[in-house]
Amino acid sequence: MASRKRIIVLVLSAAAGIAAFLLVPKPLPELSRAELIAEVRAGNVHEVVVVDRVMIRAVSSSRGEFRVLLPPGDNSLVQELSGMGVEVKFETTPLGLI
Repeated sequence: MASRKRIIVLVLSAAAGIAAFLLVPKPLPELSRAELIAEVRAGNVHEVVVVDRVMIRAVSSSRGEFRVLLPPGDNSLVQELSGMGVEVKFETTPLGLI
């Protein structure tokens, strides 16, 4: 009887692991600062979202959705994008489980 319970637990654990693997979203592709600027100059990006002042999330008409990590305390990229006519929005994620 104990081995039957172990098999059931093993099967349920495997099913939970597979479900978690399939349901967790894949991370966005990461572009460099230079790649983001190139996408803007090519006319592929018109809007960006600055998330928690640590990351920029955007959608390129040629590459799809992507992210760019921001160095701590560096606002120069955001200012540069704004100066290039890109609409810059800010977003803060709520504290808690992610």
